[in-house]
Amino acid sequence: MSGSLFHYTDIGAVRAILENCELWLTDLRFLNDAQELNDGVVFILDALGKERKDFNGLGEHFDDAVKLLTSSFDDHISVWIDDEPTFVCSFSEAGDQLSQWRAYGGYAIEFDRAALSADLELFDCVYDRVKKIDIAEDLVDQSIHGLAADFKLYDGSAGPDSLDFLYSLVRTASTFKNESFYEEREVRSIIDMEIPSKNLKFRQRGNILIPYMVASFSLECVKAIHIGPMRDQDLAYTSLRALVSSLLRSHVADGGGVEHEIAIIKSAIPYRS
Repeated sequence: MSGSLFHYTDIGAVRAILENCELWLTDLRFLNDAQELNDGVVFILDALGKERKDFNGLGEHFDDAVKLLTSSFDDHISVWIDDEPTFVCSFSEAGDQLSQWRAYGGYAIEFDRAALSADLELFDCVYDRVKKIDIAEDLVDQSIHGLAADFKLYDGSAGPDSLDFLYSLVRTASTFKNESFYEEREVRSIIDMEIPSKNLKFRQRGNILIPYMVASFSLECVKAIHIGPMRDQDLAYTSLRALVSSLLRSHVADGGGVEHEIAIIKSAIPYRS
């Protein structure tokens, strides 16, 4: 399982993901956990509020950088996020985990992490409180000094890449999760998107429209499809093997790798009705 990431989902999503070689990234505010992002925001704001030394002699530029990052981060979370929301797709480092089967569906697509990272930028979620504090303080320190250096270089104005310092804080906040979810060992693909955008899509959940965007990947990223503990697991195996065989044949016909294989693996966890 080393070097693998697992995307737990249902059979309809498995088929769509494999046939289209696309993953859906959901607006972070619409995920199942109502506290998503809030956990990370607290740590970033705490780090921004701490006193720190201007060890590069940047003077007033240092103070201006602290003020701008603090106000911009707060504004982004409370106001700008409507115009530039954060979209995520979740994976787990844990394979064949009962809690994941119960929460997210009876199937899991196993991706090769190294191969997938060539198509998507991946971030490990952080659960430990002490580690969150250390990461937040280090990143805030780097961002403040980087922005202050830009102010000095551009005579008090923000440089062309100055917004990157803010985005790095928002992205890091998006990876902080409550320690209660540690068992999930989540890894996220994270993308910020300005809206309106032709790439913004919607799907229905109950009476709500869920904003999402699509990200493509290469079929060679997929190592296996895992079937969770379920009734008729053998039939599920038979139909999935037929689907994968058909997809790989089409993939080869379209110029894809001849040697690539996708395994079909049954969960070792016994099914209980």
